[in-house]
Amino acid sequence: MMMRSWSRPVLATRVAFVRGYASAAEPVATVATEVRNTQKAADSRKTYLIDMYTHMWRENSIVLLAHHNNLLSTENESIRKQLKKIDEKNKTNKVEFRKLKGSLFKYFLRASSHSDPASKAAGRMIRRNKIRHPLENLLKGPTAAILIKDLDPKTVKDVSKVLATQKERLFVMGGKVGDEYMTLEDIETFKNLKSLPELRAELVGLLTMASGAGIVRTLESTTNSLALTLESRKNELDKAENPEQKD
Repeated sequence: MMMRSWSRPVLATRVAFVRGYASAAEPVATVATEVRNTQKAADSRKTYLIDMYTHMWRENSIVLLAHHNNLLSTENESIRKQLKKIDEKNKTNKVEFRKLKGSLFKYFLRASSHSDPASKAAGRMIRRNKIRHPLENLLKGPTAAILIKDLDPKTVKDVSKVLATQKERLFVMGGKVGDEYMTLEDIETFKNLKSLPELRAELVGLLTMASGAGIVRTLESTTNSLALTLESRKNELDKAENPEQKD
């Protein structure tokens, strides 16, 4: 009798403790677990590649799409070494070379406006809106991407010189420069532009040559011209209201 009256309170206390611990731990587990709703398994190669394409597209100001004729591993290594020399010369502007899986990169381009291109929601967005991307027609055959971190025409010119040594083995077809999608002709024009530091230096030089007095004279001449125009217009209106008024 004594053991029965003693064991029941202990058992009840243990059950209450376990239930209390479980209920306290449950919210922690919910907060810590965040499931990503991707088209393919989150740890699949397809999801990994789309995530990689998303990162390189958003982190690089310039993405040049190039056709390659099944480059050998030695040729890949040679191109990367030459691009690394551009890195070392520019110091701040990173340049990379990556081969692409065409079908997946095309899918990424269509989903690129979505916050998570690998998600099921991005897939539904593509199907619902029948999205096509302006650059997807360039992905016919083996394609590679040359990634340039900063928006610098000179770096594009240096990269073009490297690609010229490959002739028909590797050549640019178009790409993204800033927020603009460009054809090969557009890129050829862009690479011959001056860099932002050069344009800033020219502007400073022009302001120095004009001097403060020159700028003031320019502003004053514009103001005086406007005043004369307004005065002339006022006289015309006065004459229209009072035809008998003499000059």
